Amino acid sequence: MLQINLIPGSKTSRRTTGGLAGVIGAVGASVRDPWLVGAAAAVAIACTSVGLLFSAQNARAAEVTEQVDRAVRDSTRYANVLDARRRLTAERDSVQRQLQIIRSIDDNRFNWAHILEEISRALPAYTWLTTIEQTSAAPLPPSADTAATEKAPVPAAARAKRAAPVAAPVVVQPPLLFRVVGQTVDIQALTMLMRQLESSPFVQHVSLAKSEIVVLEGKDVTQFELSAEYEVPPPGVVRTAPLVVPVR
Repeated sequence: MLQINLIPGSKTSRRTTGGLAGVIGAVGASVRDPWLVGAAAAVAIACTSVGLLFSAQNARAAEVTEQVDRAVRDSTRYANVLDARRRLTAERDSVQRQLQIIRSIDDNRFNWAHILEEISRALPAYTWLTTIEQTSAAPLPPSADTAATEKAPVPAAARAKRAAPVAAPVVVQPPLLFRVVGQTVDIQALTMLMRQLESSPFVQHVSLAKSEIVVLEGKDVTQFELSAEYEVPPPGVVRTAPLVVPVR
């Protein structure tokens, strides 16, 4: 009796399935070395780790790129604000320097008035003066105004250093030295003049620099030269009063 298979490929599939199972079984039977299994597992773990690290680094790179772009946008947005702040800082420094100059002038403008008043008060009879002059160097004003140079291009580091708050410098004025040249017919008057000048709260370190006898209109007179220093008076000596100007 003849049998005909009308389902094409049925035997072939069974043969193929049986052949694949046989191949897998043959491979499983042939792999009996544990070192080979461990190496295969290590390679698989390494490939998995590399893939995870690559994905994490790509995510981190995308996040950093986004932060950089955001920072660039913020820097562009606030560029005008930073420029305005630098200009205002430069103007503030300029005003402070000008105030320092005005304050230094205002603090010293009455010095000579006090000196002349004390010399006039201490001058005894039969004594006259020929020269009163300053011997010390004139005080220098604070640093020059640099507001005009703010528009020049300045490096970022220099701008940051300039924008940082800086403490106001302490201005130390040099001592005011002066000399007095005069003549007298009485040597005791010279001693009295020196003693009265030394007792003044505005004059200190009075010393006799030179003294000689000269002939003036047929008479012998003593020509002297005194050196002294202006002294800042203690509080309470100088009394100030407000200046009232009537307004019509």
